[in-house]
Amino acid sequence: MNPSFPAGGQRASSPASPDDPVPLDAFVDVLGFDVPPSQHARWGGAITRLKQVAVVGLGPVQQALLARQARFNALLAELLREPRPSVPARVRSELAPLTEPAAPESGPASGVGQAMLGQARRWLRETWGEAQHAWNLEVVGLLSGPSWPPRTEGARARLDALEARCDVLARARPPRVLLPLLREVLRRQVAFNHACVRKLRHMLGAARPVMCLPRPEAYARQAYAQEARDVPEAVAALTRLEHRPLFSLVTPAWETPAPVLRACIESVLAQVYPHWELCIVDDGSRSPEVEAVVRRFAAEDSRIRFARLPSNQGIARATNAALELATGDFIGFLDHDDLLAPHALAEVALRLAAAPDTDVLYSDEDKVDEAGARFAPYLKPELSPELLRAVNYVCHFLVVRASLMRDVGGIRPGFEGAQDHDLVLRLLERTRRFAHIPKVLYHWRTLPGSTATDASTKPAASEAGRRAVVEHLARLGEAGEVESQAPGLYRIRHPLPRRASVSVLLTGPGAEDSATLAALLDTAGDVDLEVLLPRSGDAALDAKEGGRARHVRVSEGLSPGAVANHLLREARGEVVLRLEAGMVPTEQGWLTELASQALRPDVGVVGARIVTPAGTLVHAGLTLTPDGGVARLFSGLPDPSLTAFGGSHWPRELLAVSGACAMSRREVLERLGGWDEGLLSAEACAVDLCLRAVGMGLRVVYTPQARLVSTVETPDGAWDAADLARLRARAGPWPGTGRGDPFGNPHVVSGGAGGMASREG
Repeated sequence: MNPSFPAGGQRASSPASPDDPVPLDAFVDVLGFDVPPSQHARWGGAITRLKQVAVVGLGPVQQALLARQARFNALLAELLREPRPSVPARVRSELAPLTEPAAPESGPASGVGQAMLGQARRWLRETWGEAQHAWNLEVVGLLSGPSWPPRTEGARARLDALEARCDVLARARPPRVLLPLLREVLRRQVAFNHACVRKLRHMLGAARPVMCLPRPEAYARQAYAQEARDVPEAVAALTRLEHRPLFSLVTPAWETPAPVLRACIESVLAQVYPHWELCIVDDGSRSPEVEAVVRRFAAEDSRIRFARLPSNQGIARATNAALELATGDFIGFLDHDDLLAPHALAEVALRLAAAPDTDVLYSDEDKVDEAGARFAPYLKPELSPELLRAVNYVCHFLVVRASLMRDVGGIRPGFEGAQDHDLVLRLLERTRRFAHIPKVLYHWRTLPGSTATDASTKPAASEAGRRAVVEHLARLGEAGEVESQAPGLYRIRHPLPRRASVSVLLTGPGAEDSATLAALLDTAGDVDLEVLLPRSGDAALDAKEGGRARHVRVSEGLSPGAVANHLLREARGEVVLRLEAGMVPTEQGWLTELASQALRPDVGVVGARIVTPAGTLVHAGLTLTPDGGVARLFSGLPDPSLTAFGGSHWPRELLAVSGACAMSRREVLERLGGWDEGLLSAEACAVDLCLRAVGMGLRVVYTPQARLVSTVETPDGAWDAADLARLRARAGPWPGTGRGDPFGNPHVVSGGAGGMASREG
């Protein structure tokens, strides 16, 4: 069993609290100097000291120049610290009057400051002042619109343009002698501008993913300690193994450094399971080193087989050549610079003994640097076709039944860089007998220029992956437009078969809030929409907002499930969205995305991504823990985040999604009998509905492409004990593998916000 990683993680920019992905307070004080060390090879130290001495006299200049801008910064940071509906009005009344930085009308009476101010006054007014003024106005425009939370259409392009203008000296042309000093005067202001853009990106759903991974040192200690326990357990279990399959490890090699290749081969020789063969093909390396290294090992161990191609033919053909050497029952894929854990093959053999009809197996993995240190674990779910189409999460360590590899025709040339993604998609079309081993059995080496280090270094590989997904859909006869969102990450836009009719059941405290309803109607997009709101008492059913919103009379004191069922009986749409009040959409297309997913015939429930106004994740799906609890995936992390469980912005199958925003086809709800009226919370109703849909053979899907902002306080996550008991009694052990939620991972749930999942029940 792998370590359960702590909630804390290594981040590119660590937030001060889970509610503040980018704390602007750390950048507000712009009246000071941070002289960075000079990069000059010979005179760096002297240059740095000279700058530090020179800036001492610039304090009064900086005060005169930035006093008004400092007030603007402080107020902006205050408004963005805890964004509230009052922000647009305060921006217009308090922040807008401060947008023009004060011109330096007066300054120090003598010294360096006076000389600089005299020479630079006109230039400062016409360049820095104008550039910062324009930057300030754009920020005010982003935050002062009529709606709250701000609408996000076009936000990415506007923020890209704003970021390009953060360095207000970039286009300035002062005298060369002044530029280094002015750079020091404005260094903190430029840093504040950049931090503000990062903050706005999180608020407006246009942020780059934040790395939230276990700290390397802590992870390595836990991982090595766990491996020291796992290996003896695997050795003991092997003694009881009746069937011992032969594993053929295929390894294409090209110009591999000798130490790296030796380490790879030695990791195979160290396997505690002895029934293997290592098939290495040199793909026409110019250096004889690869062949020399392999032949030395092969001379000592006959299980190592080698062939050399006369010229470089690419990784696909080299892998196929290695497959031709293989004689085993199963094929394992090992890259020439990577490492296997010593019990890797043992764990695969043990899993096959428990489930002998398994066709495809894969494990968790981590990375190893050039010094051999382990870091960046990737802990995976069981088979998730939705996730696999978006990103090759299977990756390493992949083991495939040899007969199935022959059936699919091996590796396809033409998909170099994404040949493994193409392979797994083709395997998925032939079998669903996949098995995930939740242990880190593979160590992916990071080398300069490798995709393990940075996938963006090989854009052709990402395009090959997109084509693999396109062809996969075509072979299945499924319509969909495939877009690249990032290197190796793809979005499928499923077309609506017709103009969808959508009924929104708007429930919960605050359902009458006009701002929420207005945002819902304004962002409806290309669907026929009706909104149903409950009204207690004797009021008759009435309509508002041009007939698109209707009140439905319900009795007081009903459970959330009973209220939803009452509204459902009045609904007319073919798809039904249950939406809690306070969940505010901020852009067009979200309803179309949900409806296009819900109308897929094998989908039962679709959930959305929900964030706070500050850009912190509230809901990105739920996971059911082996002990019978419920946890919110990625809750408390910046939106989006990359974690040891993958990305919060990746679509995936789940056992349950939040009831705050969940859509189903009307006929699915009717077949399920609606929501359970005996449960006390809307969230418990949602989990129960999802579990019953899964039990009926339907899928529950999380789509990050539908993003809503929660303007209400997030519950503390505690569930009513009676609700949990009722769910457990109905479901028995959570569906799946017997080890808990198949779409989660037993090692990613933490006790609080800031981890990969936060516990609810």
